[in-house]
Formats: sequence, C-alpha cells, structure tokens
Amino acid sequence: MGKKSGVAQFIYASLTICLLISVVLAGCTKETSKQETSKLEASNDLKSSEPSHGGTLRMIWVDNITNIGYPADQRVSSNLYFVQPVFETLGRYDETGKITPWLTESWQTDPKMKTITIKLKKGIKFHDNTDFNSEAVKWNIEEYQKAKRAEVNGIQSIDVIDENTVRLNLVEWNNSLLESVAYYVKMASPTAITKNGKEWANNNPVGTGPFKFVSWEKDVSLKFKKNENYWQNGKPYLDAIEYSLIYDRNTAAIEFKSGKADVFTQMNADDYIELEKSGKYVTRSDEKIAGALVGVGLMFDSANPDSPFANVKVRQAAMHAVDSKAIADSVLRGLAVPTNQWNNSSHQYYNPDVKGFPYDPEKAKQLLAEAGYPNGFKTKITTDAPRVQEMTAIQSYLAKVGIDAQVISVDTPKWVALIGDKWDGMVMSYRVLSPSTIVQMNRLLSKDAALYAKSIIHPDKVEKLLADARTAPDFESSKKAVLELQKVVFDEYAISFPTFSLINGIAITPKVQNLGMFTTNALDWNPEDTWMKK
Repeated sequence: MGKKSGVAQFIYASLTICLLISVVLAGCTKETSKQETSKLEASNDLKSSEPSHGGTLRMIWVDNITNIGYPADQRVSSNLYFVQPVFETLGRYDETGKITPWLTESWQTDPKMKTITIKLKKGIKFHDNTDFNSEAVKWNIEEYQKAKRAEVNGIQSIDVIDENTVRLNLVEWNNSLLESVAYYVKMASPTAITKNGKEWANNNPVGTGPFKFVSWEKDVSLKFKKNENYWQNGKPYLDAIEYSLIYDRNTAAIEFKSGKADVFTQMNADDYIELEKSGKYVTRSDEKIAGALVGVGLMFDSANPDSPFANVKVRQAAMHAVDSKAIADSVLRGLAVPTNQWNNSSHQYYNPDVKGFPYDPEKAKQLLAEAGYPNGFKTKITTDAPRVQEMTAIQSYLAKVGIDAQVISVDTPKWVALIGDKWDGMVMSYRVLSPSTIVQMNRLLSKDAALYAKSIIHPDKVEKLLADARTAPDFESSKKAVLELQKVVFDEYAISFPTFSLINGIAITPKVQNLGMFTTNALDWNPEDTWMKK
C-alpha cells in the first residue's frame, strides 16, 4: 500500500486474500532449499511446547482495508486476516476442515424442527467490558441480515432462550447454515456500535479477541495490543501485533529482507523463491490443504443482454482461448494449479466429469463465428492491482482469437463496489476454496449473493441445485448436488472462468512460533497462540 490504495477486501470471494502464494520448486534447487528449510524448522519448531510471553509480531501485508470494525459490511474475505486479533466467531475450522465450537460450548441441529440451538461459553467479555451473551449473538446476526449478507440467508427468527443459549429458527432446513453463521459472523460489541455509530465502528473494532485495537494509519499501519482480560487464561503470549501496509510488492519484499518484519506472504513468485532458497526463513507451501487455497478467475457480465458474454458460446470461446496451465507455469512460476471448476482434484467436491474448455484457439474462433462475432469484439477486464500480471497474460491469449480486452486496474474500494454491483465485460474474481464448497458457492453464485450476483445469470437449474445442496438431509446427498452443480455452472452455462488456484505460502523469521497460518483455512491464523522465541 505505501501511500496508495491497495486491495484487500474480498473473497476472499472474498476473496483478495487470496493474494497469498507459495512454491513448488523443481529439481536440485528445490531439494536443496527444502533441506535448508527443514533444518530451520527442526531447530525452530512452529509448535514448540514451551511458549514464552512478550514481544511484538510484525507482519507485512501487500493489501488495503477500508473497514476494520463493522463486520456486517466487511463483504470480502481478505478482511478476516486483519481483524483476526480482535474479532472472534462462534466456530473455527480444525485441521481436518471441520467447523468446531470456539466462542460456544456446543451446538445442536434439528433438521425436522428446522432449528439450530447454540450454547455459549460463559464469562466472556467484549473489549469494552460488556458481556458476550445470547443478546449479543442475536444482535450481530441481525446486523448481517440487515446488510443482506448471504451467509445468514434462511434464518426466519432468533430466540434468546437464556443468557447463554440462542436458537436459530430456519425457513427451511439448511445443512450449511450453521457453518456459515459460525465462521463468517464476527462478534462485535453491540454496545460500542449502537452507542458510537457505524461510521465510528468502521475505524474502531471492539470484539472479544486476544488483542485490542490501538491505531490505524490508513495505507501505513494497523496496531493492536494485548488483551489482558482475554477469556483464555494465560493467553495471548505476544504483547502486540503490528501490520505494515505496503502496497508495492517489491518494496514490501525489500522491507522484509531488511529485517523490518517477521511474517510476509503476498510476495511475487521470484521473491518467494529467493526467500526459500536463502535458508534464512521458515517457508511453507500448503498446496495439499484444500481450505488453504484461493482460486483466481474471471466473471462475465452474462446478465447484460447487450453484452457479447450474454451468449454462452462467447463465454466458452473465451475459456478455450486461454492456456491457464501456461500462465500458471510461466507467469506464476508454477505457484498455481490450473483447474476447470471450483475446486482442485484433491478436494472432496471435485467432479472428474467436468470437461471444461481446454486450450483450443481454433475452437474459440469457431465459437465466436457461430455466435456472430467472426471478427471478434472489444471488451475489458477489470482487476485489482495484485492480479494485473495474470490478467495481462489472459489478455494476450484473448487477442489471438479476436477478443480485444483492455485491462483496467482499480483500487480496493472501486473493485469491491464493482463486484457488489455491476460491471461491463469481465471482472477478475476470487473464490475461497474452504472445506465447504456449498457455503462459498452460495456466497458468490446465488441470486442473493452479496458479490458478483448482479451481473451474472442465475438459471433456475443452478438455483435449484444450490437449494438442493443446502437442504439435503445428509452429507452424501448434499455432495451429490454440489458435484452436479459444478458441471452445470461450468460445463453447461459457463458462468465463471475458474482458470487456476494459487498455492498459499509464507515466509517467517525463525523466532516466530505457532503462527497457525494456512493450517486449517486460507483466512485463518492463531494470534492467541503465537509467540516469539527469545
């Protein structure tokens, strides 16, 4: 960021988060660097059993934020990185990808009665010393409802049973709603927000987390201090957390290499390779963790009847025109996995029957001619800044079949406003590959989605499959609907061009312990458990 506006609020679908990469190096160089890294990890175990207190964790983020304190309006997933020290949720993902209680003792679902009953942990306080209780949970969920957030769709009413028990009454049974609410609804202090207003809240987060907000110098830094009254005894271990917000990746890399930070993620491929080969850092690539991946692609303005992309053959042509594997191998230096659907082949929701539209420029030209565009047409690709390089590569492939696409880079507020409203041509898209694909598909593809919904088509067949997956009585029935949905969305209607998934990675100075980043989900880390070796 420096003094410019960057990107951050997604995906995320949400996603910007999304901006994180790691590396799968080849040959001798890869083996050498892995040996060097393994030595560091052996002597600087990320999960040492003897944590010590004190220290300030310094993190560099090539990102931007516009709202840190009013969760209901944080519509893109990358915001979750920044607010993790302050805001907590009812549940978290464990290392198997299962949503488990966090601010809750337990929960109970009743598909027949269409209810979800949640029992909260007792004695938890917000940073303003007000109680975290059932009324606070009800208030936070209702704020998301007022903001028309897809994550809480389907809740008919909320009952406060007692101070620590709340019941969600659903319009119809929804097997993904517990996970959606438990993970995405950040718990903010109702008193702080109602007393001071949303505008104040945007700049002043008040949650239950292990750290309290100190200051936010926009485009420069974000600082937190230890919450001395945190509900987990003995935690957090750190005294403080500081984010340096640096928009330019080259500048960010220089700052990290000069020792001005302890954690660095959103770097260029060349910088990651250099950091890994140096053997000075704990570097990790987590391509096998399904929830730790972020997908990058394109959304077409298919709902616009005057757009060439209203014709499915044009959308198919655009996909046939681009060699995603070549871009992943060259532009991203192998730090991405090409895919023809929402997930990668290692994911439980991957459908091997999805054919996609493999690279075939002659087929692309044929489809364009059949659609009435034998000489191609002019359009544009709007992207956030970190994805310009990939979008420019896509632009060059499209040009070869006659699609003249201008690449337009915008800052975070403009990009977020765009994907929340309407756009012309194509827009760069993120998709979070969390353990629950149906949660994410509803967030990004449904007619009620907060992001992308206004410019893409919503065929009845797609809406029905989304509903079938949500309301299925068991996992296998839900999975069956999701697998069919993948084929319908990508093969039949070509609503989205998935291109590839980024492989998350991280460079950490050896003194940082138990960071927990990219171990359960692309959007999570463990500020309460992180500590620094003396």
